[in-house]
This record gives sequence, C-alpha cells and structure tokens, in this order.
Amino acid sequence: MACLAAVSDLATHASARTEATAVAATLDAPVPTSFGGGMPAAAAHAPAVVPGRWIWRIAWAALFAVPTVVVITAALLTPDPAGHGTHTQLGLPPCGFLVVTGFPCPGCGLTTAFTNMVRFNVVGAAHANPFGIPLFLTTVSMIPIALFGTIRGTHVMDTLERFQADKIAILLATTSVTVWVVRVATMLLAG
Repeated sequence: MACLAAVSDLATHASARTEATAVAATLDAPVPTSFGGGMPAAAAHAPAVVPGRWIWRIAWAALFAVPTVVVITAALLTPDPAGHGTHTQLGLPPCGFLVVTGFPCPGCGLTTAFTNMVRFNVVGAAHANPFGIPLFLTTVSMIPIALFGTIRGTHVMDTLERFQADKIAILLATTSVTVWVVRVATMLLAG
C-alpha cells in the first residue's frame, strides 16, 4: 500500500512539474529543479548573453594596441651599435642606473634588442640584451591572440589562463633577473 502511495506521489509531482515548466516557459520565470533552485526556462535554449563582453573587448583592444605600438616603434628606430641607448631616439634620457653605477639595469638594451628582432637580427638582439629575444617573441605573439579576443569578445582571464600566462610571466621575470645577474657578473669578472 505504501508502495502504491509513493508511485501516486511521483506521478502527481511529475504532472505538477510539467505544468510549472509550461507556465514558467510562458512567463520566462525560474523553473524549479529537484535541488530546490531554479533557472529561466529559456536559458536552456537561448544563446549565452554575457553582460561584461564589451569590457572584455576593450581590455583585448588595449592588449592588442600596446604590443602593436611597441613593435611598430621598434621598426621605426635604428638599433644603437653600442647595444643600448636606442631609446634616446624617442627623446628619453639615458639609463639613470647605468649612468650612476656603470652597470646596466635589467632593461638596458631591450629597446635595441627589439629593434634588432624586428629586423630579424637575433645576434644583434642577443648582444644588446638576451632577455629581449623571449620578451619580443612574447610581445609579438600577444598581437594575434589579442586581436582574436577583441573580435570574439572572449573572457580575458580565461584566455590568459588557457595560455598559462602566469607561468610565462614567471619564466620571463626569472629570465630577466638571470640575464641581468650574468651580465653584471661578466662585467665584474672582466673588469
């Protein structure tokens, strides 16, 4: 008898749920689920509308514009034969760290390395600052990724996580410090 009552309750519950779904679909109201929550009836059939997508497009546009401007600027400059100082063509002062200490800072030679890399002169880039090579390649590879993100409006952080940008940033930072220590140590041992 208890078994018959349970089957009857299930049939009543299923019928009530079907009616609730029909009404909710008409009103686009939440449909109750077996877990007590609800979701709009149209949500299962409608394309996902993400309200923050325009913000992502703006972020992607900036992530596209910055490396593009950097690469174009590097193409317009002439690499300094000394291996550093190319940035002075932009009206910037010489490196203060280099002027005060006589040792290059971690960024010394990066502009020269970029101007060499734009010209496919890897040896010149390595002479200017070996860290400039992976940094340039990362900068250039960001351009198509950001263009794709701008067009598609994909979530910035999800995409960067997919490309493991955090690991790339750590690797670049480690490489920068390592190259700088080696450069300074080489100068100390030679001089």
